Amino acid sequence: MLQSVLTSRGPSSETYGILGRVYKDRYDRAKSASEFVARAELDKAIEAYLKGFEADWRDAYPGINAVTLMELRQPPDPRQAELIPLVTYAVKRRVACAKPDYWDFATLLELAVLARDGERVLNALGPVLTSIRESWMAETTLRNLDLIAETRQTRGEPPPEWFTTVLSELQKRAS
Repeated sequence: MLQSVLTSRGPSSETYGILGRVYKDRYDRAKSASEFVARAELDKAIEAYLKGFEADWRDAYPGINAVTLMELRQPPDPRQAELIPLVTYAVKRRVACAKPDYWDFATLLELAVLARDGERVLNALGPVLTSIRESWMAETTLRNLDLIAETRQTRGEPPPEWFTTVLSELQKRAS
């Protein structure tokens, strides 16, 4: 159905974002069943989110999802390094020009984690923690950060102290 909407109405960051989420959910379900199916669904999710970000660079939602899922690839998708600064810029513009909310701050935090920039991570943590309105918000961010941590540990990258601090602080808010 989403593909037919894209065909009839053209590219849309929102429609591609929903399609990316469908593929991401399929990836999550396939991980325990088949490595090959999971990888294919992950690739579909990345491409859908990427097309969504390319359809409207002002919409960071598909962009952050694309770069996060690119981290989960083995090896990581090389396009990630080019996209992180673009998605970061999109979010910073939204923060500067609109009324930022939890998701804007959480996106900046996640981007800093993906960039392995501990100073930016710790600077982003305060606004994230003070803008949480419901525990499920922290749970959603924590889930993404856990995926990143698990993937990096699989590669033999132990989490830096700042990453452990972020996970601990978000876990407190999710409980």
